[in-house]
This record gives sequence, structure tokens and C-alpha cells, in this order.
Amino acid sequence: MIVEPIVIGGAAQLLVVLGSYLLVLVFSGRVVRYVVLPVGVKPPPAPAGLRFDPSTVIGKCENVITVTFVLAGDVAGIAIVFAAKSLVRSPQMRQNAAFYLGGTLVNLVWGLLVAAPARVLIAGLG
Repeated sequence: MIVEPIVIGGAAQLLVVLGSYLLVLVFSGRVVRYVVLPVGVKPPPAPAGLRFDPSTVIGKCENVITVTFVLAGDVAGIAIVFAAKSLVRSPQMRQNAAFYLGGTLVNLVWGLLVAAPARVLIAGLG
């Protein structure tokens, strides 16, 4: 191993893992809006009649999956998430490609930026 794990011990490692999930989930929407939307522009509204914004739920699920794959050392799995989301969101991407594709990429990068240091802390670099 090139770099040994920095955080050793089950409780400390659990805190790093939980902290990475919390950090990515709490700030992902803000990060995506900051990067993708011009100042003062609101995101597209959720479809009428829904109790929640599907974009938010999809993004949060994407965050959890991204962090999980990175912490598990399976970054190739992230490609599956990106491909599946691209298929599901293709109608919206045709209407507003910059917002939806940009948002997806920013969300994935945010997940990687949070999860990669957490993985180094608990698993080191090999």
C-alpha cells in the first residue's frame, strides 16, 4: 500500500463514512444550483400534482450511490448510474440539455470530491 489509512478504528471510520454521506446530501443541491444556474434564476418547477420534486429525489439517490461506489472502491459502477440517469432523463435533456446534463455532471463530481478523500482516510491508497 502506498499510503496507509489515516483513520483507523471502527468508530472513527464510521464517522468519516456517515460524514461523507451527510456532507454530500446536504450540500449537493446548493452546489448544483450554484454551478449550473445563473444568479437569480430558479430551477425548472416540479411537475404539477407531485408531493416532491423528482429531480431532488433522483439527485439525492445519485449522491448515495456515488458515495457508496467510491467508498466500496468500485468507481466503474458510477458509469452505470450516469447511463441510467441519462436514459431516464432523456426527454428533459432534449428540452434543456445544459441544465440537466450539467446538473448530473456537477452532482457526480460533487459526490466524487466528497467520497474520494473519505475513502483515502479510511482505506488509504493502494
